[in-house]
Amino acid sequence: MGPIALTPHLFVQHTDDAVGFYERAFGAVELFRNTLPDGTVLFVELAVGAGRVLISEETPSLNALAPPTIGGSPVLLHLDVDDVDAVAERAIDAGAVVEIPVQEMFWGERYGVLADPFGHRWAISTAREEFTPDDITSRTPPQV
Repeated sequence: MGPIALTPHLFVQHTDDAVGFYERAFGAVELFRNTLPDGTVLFVELAVGAGRVLISEETPSLNALAPPTIGGSPVLLHLDVDDVDAVAERAIDAGAVVEIPVQEMFWGERYGVLADPFGHRWAISTAREEFTPDDITSRTPPQV
């Protein structure tokens, strides 16, 4: 078996707007676009750093529904970056909404959570300190 990679596949109501947002907010680069004969974007493959993400137009006939249609998303995408503050500022300028402001966290990361304009949630972080699992457990506040 070859290398294994996980590629999130996000459904949105406006593919071109979403691709533009991810380019501005996270420095995504479009690698490939597959469009159906009727003009529906089947998917756009984006590189986000060393990772990949697929973006597709909501297609109810395929049960491919975007967060606004189903009342939100239970998924949180986690993006490790070199400078979380700069990325958060870029994403907010591009239209993201802050759910958790970027701050120092007990597990050793500078971390925040943003919601993109298409209903997907992104945790962004920069590692600050290396802790063992026991260290993290002992540092966990009684209520988070």
